Amino acid sequence: IAYLNIKKLGEIFIMKLSDETLNILKSFATINKSIQFVPGNTLKTITPEKTLIAIAKIPDEIPADACVYDLSRFLSILSLYDAPDVSFEDKYFTISEGRRKTKYVYADISMIHVPPQKDIHIPDEDVVVNVKWDDFQSVVKAAGVLQFNEIAFVGTDGKCYLKAVSSEQDGADDYAIEIGDTDDEFKIIIKTDNLKLLPQDYRVALCSKGISEFRGQTASYFVAIDSKSTYTKGN
Repeated sequence: IAYLNIKKLGEIFIMKLSDETLNILKSFATINKSIQFVPGNTLKTITPEKTLIAIAKIPDEIPADACVYDLSRFLSILSLYDAPDVSFEDKYFTISEGRRKTKYVYADISMIHVPPQKDIHIPDEDVVVNVKWDDFQSVVKAAGVLQFNEIAFVGTDGKCYLKAVSSEQDGADDYAIEIGDTDDEFKIIIKTDNLKLLPQDYRVALCSKGISEFRGQTASYFVAIDSKSTYTKGN
């Protein structure tokens, strides 16, 4: 299926957004209410608190710069149409199909939180583990049931576990799934509010210096690690 569909009329670029791109935008709207479109096939967003950065490759080519202040509203407007043309004009989008069209004015970049445009790399990969989406969902769901707002990657006795935990309560209940082997001892804690991920399997790299990377097939997330986390390298 050829998703790339851009044409140029004068200084106006016209394209269609694929279903995959729309699904990514819907997910990103849960991270940040706004978004900056930049030319190319990459979408990025960041939480206002700068605790989560998301990056996704899309099958479409964004033709021009544009900022959207209320992404959910923008997506709701697109949902009024079946397969609309989206025109990137000087100061606004024109969304059109047949006899219908909507003008949607760009936001000023100063009104929105934008992620850094340079590439992001974690300093060290102290722990690397593969996590199935079903396992991840199970632990996040358990955290909700237990009324916890954290999960943790825990290394102990040669095994790595993904757990629903509460770092505020000593001796609290937890819920665990074994996800791998390790020689290290660690408890890497992440707030569930920072885990607004697309549903896919992830390669997770944890850095004791305060950051983690969840790398999936179509998207990567750089997620802050809680300061109460601990890590001791094994022999």
